[in-house]
Amino acid sequence: MNSQGIHKGKSILEIKNVTDELYGLDFPVPALRKVLDAICIEVNDKENTRFVLYKDLSFSINEYTFNQFDDILEEQERDIEEVEQLFEQFCENSDLEITNSESIFKFIEKNKFNLSKYISHNQNHNGEDYTSEAQFIKFFKRIPPVYEKIKNIYLGSIISGYIEYTPDEAKREVKLLLDTNFIVGLIDLNTPESTHTCRTLLKIAKQQGYKVMVLIDTISETTNLLEKKAEYFDKSFLQKKVNTEDVYNACERRNLSKTDLERIADNVQTSLKEFGILTIPYTDKLKNEAKFTDEYKTLQEYRSTKIAALHDAMAILFIKKERKNKRIRDFDKVNAWFVNNTATLEGENFHLREGFQPETIKADDLLNILWLSNPQITNTIEGEDLAEIGLTSTIALTLSQNLPKAKILRELDDNIHKYAEEKISDEDIIRVATRITNKQLKDIETLNLLAENNKEEFIKRLEDEAKKQKEIEDTRIKNLEKVFNSLSLRTDNLEKSKKKYDAKSKSIDSIIVEKNSEAEKLKSELLKEKNEARRIKRETWIGNEVRKWRRKSWILFFISLAVFIVIAIYLLYQSQWNIDGAIQRFQNWQSDFIIGNVLSILSFLFMAIVLYLIKDKYWNHSNIKSYKSELKIPDELKELKKA
Repeated sequence: MNSQGIHKGKSILEIKNVTDELYGLDFPVPALRKVLDAICIEVNDKENTRFVLYKDLSFSINEYTFNQFDDILEEQERDIEEVEQLFEQFCENSDLEITNSESIFKFIEKNKFNLSKYISHNQNHNGEDYTSEAQFIKFFKRIPPVYEKIKNIYLGSIISGYIEYTPDEAKREVKLLLDTNFIVGLIDLNTPESTHTCRTLLKIAKQQGYKVMVLIDTISETTNLLEKKAEYFDKSFLQKKVNTEDVYNACERRNLSKTDLERIADNVQTSLKEFGILTIPYTDKLKNEAKFTDEYKTLQEYRSTKIAALHDAMAILFIKKERKNKRIRDFDKVNAWFVNNTATLEGENFHLREGFQPETIKADDLLNILWLSNPQITNTIEGEDLAEIGLTSTIALTLSQNLPKAKILRELDDNIHKYAEEKISDEDIIRVATRITNKQLKDIETLNLLAENNKEEFIKRLEDEAKKQKEIEDTRIKNLEKVFNSLSLRTDNLEKSKKKYDAKSKSIDSIIVEKNSEAEKLKSELLKEKNEARRIKRETWIGNEVRKWRRKSWILFFISLAVFIVIAIYLLYQSQWNIDGAIQRFQNWQSDFIIGNVLSILSFLFMAIVLYLIKDKYWNHSNIKSYKSELKIPDELKELKKA
């Protein structure tokens, strides 16, 4: 404003109009006033008064200041461009298809959309499959300079989503009812980040005077879950590699045995008491009422069992009762929440009423809002930690959504133990698990059938999948040096980051080496990966063309069959549905020269041509091979000669 010749104003609304236009954010006046008060403190000193905000909210600008922010904005714009370019190259190296490279920012901002439904009544769920985006951020967590940029974008997105929210500061008694998955995270049987989230939220809730509770049924459900995990403890190598949030993964991380897990299951209630969590012991009446709710009927479609659906319906009913069945618009007026630590299933938000607060909330969403709305909480958790928690949670939830059911994975685990344990290495099994997690290997049920019918082919399929994943991983690593050189990630930034992240910098040193030789290797590996992807697509295309080719013979077969059926029905009709009479009429037809010849020709066409064509297209391998060789392969599916 100062650079445009504006040196004073009658109201900060004049500043608000400029900031709204400049940043695309609707700054509430109270929030803007706090920002301007902070600016006064920062830029004014004993010698110079550069900016004054008067009590009537008029202002004067005596000197243009904050000129260093021009450089900061330029640098941040460059950071955003670099992240987008990195994402494009990552997808290309991994042969992942993306319709819009800006989708990486939509993924980073998922939590902003989650928060907005609580603090600004926005029902946009930003609901897409972000598997590629989650893989990208998970991969670059090992590269501090890149990951720091991603964390800054994430933190900025949730703060920008919060700016429009002005909470009242009235103290209320708030009750938090914990879900099973929250308890599993709390007792450190999920990821370390999940445990950190749950324990931090519990600590902050107690500081705020919240009452934290759990249904006795939730304790039973948690115990049963852990006992079931213990039962299959020795048969679960693949499962813990597919889902990072699985209990088995935590057991491996903590070096827990089957006996340890059984002991933890027996002491769930005791553990919760140590955390200061109250148990609601008498729930029979609640259970009976929940059986007749709409929530129970709807949840049965999404939960694995009726017991699980009833448990969640009970929890939602409990929250409704605590809210006295009132529909509440403002987040800070809510006095009870059902807190979970997992993804919300698509279509499950039946209890979201337009413009009103839902009964459930994710732990990291609640933690974000509490951090944003209570400045004193920043002493408990820093923004950098919050970004780490939020991103890790979003990645884990994204990758765990739409994974095969536990039963199918357990069956695959059993088949690997039976048929492939001595034939395929642990590293290759981990690579197969990675492809399942990344949704690149989806037909698990087909794979299980293959294990039963063809052991050798099953092992070969596992080896092929592991090989594909190894090639992708090698290509990604080898291409990093090229990626860093092609972007404006400067050496001084790397050096600063290496000093700050000394422990992590070793991974950078091992990656960014031998420029010239790696570039040539990269081209070769990238070509191999692209051709492998094209081979898979080409075989699928050829398979579809062969099916169309065979379908033509089947169409002719059914037409011929229909003609014979029509003739048979006609003969039966003429004979008043007497079979002997129909046969006699058919013999009379055969004795007729013209009709007999026509029938002979039809029979010949059916037997000699139609059936021969079908046989030839299914069992004559030379003929099938010849047809495939004559197909004109589309250019986008042909093998590449150079990268």
